[in-house]
Amino acid sequence: MKPIIGITAFAENDLSSRLNVAYGKSIIEAGGIPLIIPLGVEADVAQVLSLTDGLLLSGGYDVHPFHFGQEPSLGLGQIQPERDSLELALIKAALIRQMPIFGICRGIQMLNIALGGTLYQDIDREYHSSKLLKHTQQAARGVATHYVNVVPDSLLKTIVEEDRIAVNSMHHQAINVLAEKLTVVAKSSDGIVEAVIHEALPFCLAVQWHPEEQAVVGDETAKKLFTAFTKASLKYKREA
Repeated sequence: MKPIIGITAFAENDLSSRLNVAYGKSIIEAGGIPLIIPLGVEADVAQVLSLTDGLLLSGGYDVHPFHFGQEPSLGLGQIQPERDSLELALIKAALIRQMPIFGICRGIQMLNIALGGTLYQDIDREYHSSKLLKHTQQAARGVATHYVNVVPDSLLKTIVEEDRIAVNSMHHQAINVLAEKLTVVAKSSDGIVEAVIHEALPFCLAVQWHPEEQAVVGDETAKKLFTAFTKASLKYKREA
């Protein structure tokens, strides 16, 4: 018996849905079955989630700043309100069901917004640090380009068993005001939030990097994240 993992799809300009192969491959290799969730099903998220055992929030375009009480800044990139609406509905429904959630890149941002937090619309323009790192790498997607420091005695530390891990970085937005129900479990050296958890839930972890791209090129630490998520989803399946 394997858990079925619902993965939010990337939306093209015409709102057709697709998904980078690394997401599905990482779930399959961790022992799960990936199921892509397309746009347009926000009215039926409860039924959609009844078919799944875990929710993976994938990466993608920027989030509409209306969702966190702001207007567009100069650094805001492409937005897709249709995807925002779907993912907010999915997150709220998954939280009610206490379903395992794993957020990746945009996923950590959507989780924070759904719970009342805000974002830096563009790190380079809005986040002030004398040690600001390059968070939009020009290396291949599976290449680690900076480190994140893991908080001791946290779910993330339990999973990766390391105090510092090397990650890739492909984002220009990040958490600004942290949602009250979330806890930071990793930061980069410049202070950007890189991972959060929801401690009141059995498994709710979100990261700012792209572990699926590292996992498919053999990174063992990235694989541990998918294994932990898949195991939590299997436990949820058995207990549902």
